[in-house]
Amino acid sequence: MDEFKRKIKLLDHIVLEVIDQEKIPLVVSNQNFAEAHSRTVARLSQSAKSFEQIVKEILTDEGFDKEKIGKFHKGITLGVAHHSIEQHGNVTLCFENTSMLATNRYCENKRLAAYLEKSTRYQDFSKPCYIIPKEFDLPENKDLRKEYIETMDFLFKTYSIILPKIISRIEKELENKKITLDEKSIKKKAFDSARYILPASAYTNFAITTNSQVFRSLIVDLFSNNIIELNEIADEMQKELIKVYPTLLDMETCVINKDREKFKDNNKDINPISDNPNNKDNLKINDFVFENIENRVRILDHTNNSAKLVVYNYLVDMGFFVEYKDENIFLNNEKLSTERINGYLQEIFCFDCTGYRPHRSLELATYNFEGIIDFGAWRDLHRNRMLTWISSTISPEYGFSVPVFLEDCKEEYLLGLKKAYDFWTKLINKGFSKEFCQYVCPLATNAKILYTINARELDHVSKTRTTEHAHFSYRSFVSQCITEANKINPELIKYIKDYYQEPYSFK
Repeated sequence: MDEFKRKIKLLDHIVLEVIDQEKIPLVVSNQNFAEAHSRTVARLSQSAKSFEQIVKEILTDEGFDKEKIGKFHKGITLGVAHHSIEQHGNVTLCFENTSMLATNRYCENKRLAAYLEKSTRYQDFSKPCYIIPKEFDLPENKDLRKEYIETMDFLFKTYSIILPKIISRIEKELENKKITLDEKSIKKKAFDSARYILPASAYTNFAITTNSQVFRSLIVDLFSNNIIELNEIADEMQKELIKVYPTLLDMETCVINKDREKFKDNNKDINPISDNPNNKDNLKINDFVFENIENRVRILDHTNNSAKLVVYNYLVDMGFFVEYKDENIFLNNEKLSTERINGYLQEIFCFDCTGYRPHRSLELATYNFEGIIDFGAWRDLHRNRMLTWISSTISPEYGFSVPVFLEDCKEEYLLGLKKAYDFWTKLINKGFSKEFCQYVCPLATNAKILYTINARELDHVSKTRTTEHAHFSYRSFVSQCITEANKINPELIKYIKDYYQEPYSFK
């Protein structure tokens, strides 16, 4: 597995290396722009100078005056905790060969950042590529390490067995429906189903674009965890990022807080939930039954009188003389009727015809959902960040999902899950934490999530996550969110279009 060695590098440095290797006659500066940019913008508040003059303050014949820039950040940005300054110095950090667990569960969880990852929807994962956690390197874990490798290899082998069978099933269904689809599109649909058997330990590549404030928070989070891979990622991140943030991301600024670990529930009891005990696809592992539970949603709470609050805020923003009293709207001292409120709601949803984005007054209407969702859909859906996403550990206790197109290979698929969950159970009984044991869980494995979202973002998520181009798993989840919200708030939610179609559409 040496070819899958982890790499964490700045995108700017990768570009510089390629230019050098290919002998491209292009001059690109490798100066430290990130801290210089944030210092330049910060000076605006206390200096009447132009941008040009401020930049000249920190330039020498040899480039940026790093000592002067560092002194500013130590005294102001860090010294008086003026961290908003940091938000003006963004960089892109590239990661290769990190586990899907580390990537999705722990790295891609900061709201003020942009992420992009190697997709299981467009690429073939038949070749085994996964992390072997260093926790297995202890002499007493020698046999477990061997069994871990056998289990991971078995999951990848299962992927390579079921993928062609899924492709064949899709081709048959297309032929029966007299639908023509190109080979690439067929494979994409097959990848969508085959990916469920891939383990969370599988390697992936991804990139994060953000600033030192967010990077620091992430580094602290990763260092404060007891999983070795996360600690190593934090260490490599800090060493790479210090090249562009020599002051702001010095190790002294990244305070490790191992005390967080004692707040976690380290209970080793296995408590599978029961939703459909008679499902023939349920898996019995020793004394436990892990159930086939497909994605589900229920609403916990929501903003009361949200339609009127939304309209009231819209009218305020539009400059009208309007008041909100006793849960009613008064426009020019006249109480608005239900008909007029509905008319304004239509305006609100049609506000931005260019970007297809409604007016931001819809952010006043908030919905709190609880859901069970498979980790494959979890990975995609949690990247919508203008919301709050809280998740349990990934665990067969919450069940697992069975995707479409498995009619010719469900037995092999369930056998793969059974082998993974058998080893998961064994690790728990050996004293490993449920957090660590997430590594062996296939993407089909569920987690419980708490999902808080406002109507404006729900409208956006519906447009991007329920259409025919989206993965069928999270299409179903988002559709259920819209349905649940519509039950308690139909006067507003009726304007959010749900594109979901069931069964799986071949359009």
